[in-house]
Amino acid sequence: MRHSKTISSHLAGLLFTALFPLGLPSSATAATLPNGTISPIIDVNSGLCLGVKGSSSSSGAQLQIQNCSGSDYQKWQVSLDASNWATIKNMGSGQCIDVTNQSAEPGTNLQQWGCSGGENQTWNISAQGNGQYAIISKYSGLAVDVYGARKENGSRVVQYTWTGADNQRWTFPSSSSGSTNTNTTNTPFGFAAGTTGGAGGQVVTVSTPDQLENAIRGNTPRIIRVNGIIDFRGNRTTSAGCTYSDNNCRYNGKQEKILDRLGYCDGRQTYNITYDAAGPEPMRVGSNKTIIGIGARSGIKGKGFYLRDGVSNIIIRNLSITDINDGLVWGGDAITVDNASRIWIDHNYIARIGRQMLVTGWGTAKQMTVSNNYFDGTTDYGHYCNAKHYWTMLLIGENQSITLANNRIRNSSGRAPKIDSGIVHMVNNYFDGNYGGGLQGVDAYMVMEGNYYTRGNNFAPISSVKSGTLFAPLSSTLGQANSSCFNVLGRACVENYDENGQRNFALSGNVMNAVNSNGSWRSGLRATKPVSTATVRSFNFGPQGNIN
Repeated sequence: MRHSKTISSHLAGLLFTALFPLGLPSSATAATLPNGTISPIIDVNSGLCLGVKGSSSSSGAQLQIQNCSGSDYQKWQVSLDASNWATIKNMGSGQCIDVTNQSAEPGTNLQQWGCSGGENQTWNISAQGNGQYAIISKYSGLAVDVYGARKENGSRVVQYTWTGADNQRWTFPSSSSGSTNTNTTNTPFGFAAGTTGGAGGQVVTVSTPDQLENAIRGNTPRIIRVNGIIDFRGNRTTSAGCTYSDNNCRYNGKQEKILDRLGYCDGRQTYNITYDAAGPEPMRVGSNKTIIGIGARSGIKGKGFYLRDGVSNIIIRNLSITDINDGLVWGGDAITVDNASRIWIDHNYIARIGRQMLVTGWGTAKQMTVSNNYFDGTTDYGHYCNAKHYWTMLLIGENQSITLANNRIRNSSGRAPKIDSGIVHMVNNYFDGNYGGGLQGVDAYMVMEGNYYTRGNNFAPISSVKSGTLFAPLSSTLGQANSSCFNVLGRACVENYDENGQRNFALSGNVMNAVNSNGSWRSGLRATKPVSTATVRSFNFGPQGNIN
């Protein structure tokens, strides 16, 4: 029988403050879920869904974590009042999450009960970063908690003193908060969720090479606004090299060349090649930096960025990065990541690059999201002399974790992308006008959802992958895939669409098992919510006038 006792708002506030030594807010102003959100609620520690025991509609039925099934008894509606305090209603039973017997004791079971608006049914949903939330009782000041940090189906859910452990952290994968995958978000999502760049630091505007290079040095937080095109070209140098295009072919009289490095010219005739010296010497970027173009027509020519030696918390947005010794391999890369973390590369236009448009390795590239970029392979050269760039993306960082979302990859002829090591989540990317090999996967786990592949000339969206490393549903395999997606990601999968008729879209259970056993990988994938494949072609790729 339920007690009729109540607790005053003043006493509730005192309890709340006393029980939060780790800095959670003493009001609900930090709640960030949109009002009316309907979503599964997923325990970060176990990957299981919050549900009602026995799918019961009765008052007093206990809450527990369960294997995710998509049932309405595992879906919850969040309703916020004017102060952002939440009630959380089960969509199957229509009843609300409730502190049993209005107890303020740690370890008390949580249940469902008819929605009353009482403080024992009122919660603070507080963002904790990486798309994760604490759910705190207004009545008791205690956190929604999986008892004993258990991971078994049917483990009970209680209230307990906040510790910040994963069994007290929850995700709402169907919410439309900043951790979802959208083409217009100003907030990093996916593996880069929580990246802030230079936020809070000095804001400087640069328009010359020296100003830019000085501004990006060091680890002091800084927002660097690039005004117009900064051109590093003009200082020419000469080195030995050779022709590298397929069968020495030419396109409009031009051949792809390569500098004589690492034995690539062995057995080939060498000769002097004159090129811009800036290209092979990229700019070193320090930690805690945001580099952002002003308007849709700002950027850099002739030189790229280098993130290395443990730098972290970097945003590169709304820039064109172009004309780095086009047609000359080893002539320069657009963006290189070698032992760096918390990186958001968003809404850039990258074209006419000598070697890689994006490269990671050999050091790690962790907590990195590459989103809304336009990788344009159109060139006067091309390895196969077909005006399509070969060296698109080489992602080989040790134990890397990368979200590759909402990008346009056009007129490539290889490495689109090539991946080795770690985990890469490819979501809602648009491939058009491509030739030859697309994805090449070696010792990496790859999850592909919602990607759109237009028909290309002799184009294979998946050219080669190691067995057991790819999870890529099509419409024909979506039913099979969804059981894994609900269990691991807490939502349905989104199928890929391929106009080339390829059948290499594997669905390996090894991939989802690996994701489920790695908490940071699981959180990174859950922090991206794919949209329908049909919408991908309408995205706004590359720099935009309204990004600032």
